[in-house]
Amino acid sequence: MKGKACWYGKEVEGRLFGLYTLFCRYKIGKIKKSVKHIYFTIEFWETENAINDIENLLLDYPVSIEVDEATYKYLTPNMKVRAHIIYRVKDKNIFDLKETDSVFIDGNMYNVLCFTKHNALKVNYNDYSNDTL
Repeated sequence: MKGKACWYGKEVEGRLFGLYTLFCRYKIGKIKKSVKHIYFTIEFWETENAINDIENLLLDYPVSIEVDEATYKYLTPNMKVRAHIIYRVKDKNIFDLKETDSVFIDGNMYNVLCFTKHNALKVNYNDYSNDTL
């Protein structure tokens, strides 16, 4: 939910697809009993106690954490093992590719990921329509 600090909804972006989730952008909200998953957005790294807040929930809930090239360094070894990491790459050109074109992520020499666009999980605006505060 654009502009909100935290909200509830179904996970649609990661391997925990469909779980009732508390999404945290700028703070951790009150956790309802029915929550099955906690998702920390990339903006959560800007909060004062981000590392401690995430670490405190890792044993009680499945956790997903968004990172990018700049925020990956904040992941603790425990987070890398216990959490579902969602590595964000921003590039609008990918959407102009045909479904059968490939995306190639170059880690370094002979250490790459390559997948066809049609094999990627596609999420659009309607997938977020059931989110609530």
